[in-house]
Amino acid sequence: MGRVLAIDYGSKRIGIAVSDETKTIAQPKPYVPRDEKEKLIEYINQNEIEEILLGLPIALSGKETAATEKVKNFAAWLKQKIDLPLTMIDERLTTKEILRTEKDRELIDSLVAQKMLERYLEKNRPKQ
Repeated sequence: MGRVLAIDYGSKRIGIAVSDETKTIAQPKPYVPRDEKEKLIEYINQNEIEEILLGLPIALSGKETAATEKVKNFAAWLKQKIDLPLTMIDERLTTKEILRTEKDRELIDSLVAQKMLERYLEKNRPKQ
């Protein structure tokens, strides 16, 4: 069984979080500097990733922003590099939620990715 990788693509950092093999637990991982995004491909190839979630920043109004376009461009680049399912998920308010309790800029992006991944895993957990 593979893992799910969640990505929060920021202006300086790419926050990442990964699930365990059972797709039950989401764990934040150290961010990847945006100018070293090739390291993300290495991480994907070395960690049995079978699916990728990419946070899509959308305005509260539901409209796309300049950041939305940057993420879409990153998604196009990523799709050229890997052959895995890539799903863009709405990340509205996720960063604000994390900022309520975390102030360390080094951790925020990966904690946002973790929160997105937790929500996705919960929503997609098989019914018992």
